Amino acid sequence: MRASPHPPAAHSARTRATTAELPPRPATVQLRARRSPRLIVIGVLCACLGGLAMAWAWSGTQESRTVVLMAKPVARGDQVESADLTTTTIGRAVGVAVLPAAELPGLIGQYARVDLPAGSLVGPGSVGARVVPAGSAHVGLRLAAGRLPGGPLPAGASISLVAVPGPMDAERGAGVQFEAVVVAAPTQTPDGGSWLLDVQLDQGSAAAVAALAASDRISVIRKADG
Repeated sequence: MRASPHPPAAHSARTRATTAELPPRPATVQLRARRSPRLIVIGVLCACLGGLAMAWAWSGTQESRTVVLMAKPVARGDQVESADLTTTTIGRAVGVAVLPAAELPGLIGQYARVDLPAGSLVGPGSVGARVVPAGSAHVGLRLAAGRLPGGPLPAGASISLVAVPGPMDAERGAGVQFEAVVVAAPTQTPDGGSWLLDVQLDQGSAAAVAALAASDRISVIRKADG
């Protein structure tokens, strides 16, 4: 059996000598840790998602706008007051017709052309001046209580205005009838004794209806829908 050329004692002594000859590592030198590829990928994804979120938020801010909103309900034909309107900010609304907040002052004193529920957006053409069709006339009537139906009488309802015989008339039957359409729902006077009603009818009958209303000789009949 051959003897080892380097006895164990001599090998240990040489190892200690070699270790002793190595210079100490400076305190300012830090060993660099290995970077995990997985953590690098996660960091890049987070940065991309953060950039997309910021771009989306910026885009939403650029596309948001302040528009007119109904604060209170207004029925078709009724006059719009300042308390009926407010504003709100909305984002991008494709296909939704709205009015910018700058147009709100011009809507006050105009009339609702459609029913405007509270919380609804005001669109172009939904509020404006009263339009009298050619050959027609708008007539305001003051009717005593009992001269019109007790149920709802909304704008657009078809009615008949019936001439009521006067106290000196020999004929006590029903008088002439005038076909009309309600322009705005009737409103009660402050004293509660009568109602104000705006109607649209043939221009040739407007003067006769106004005269009958002035002498309290008009009664309203609502016709069946359709």
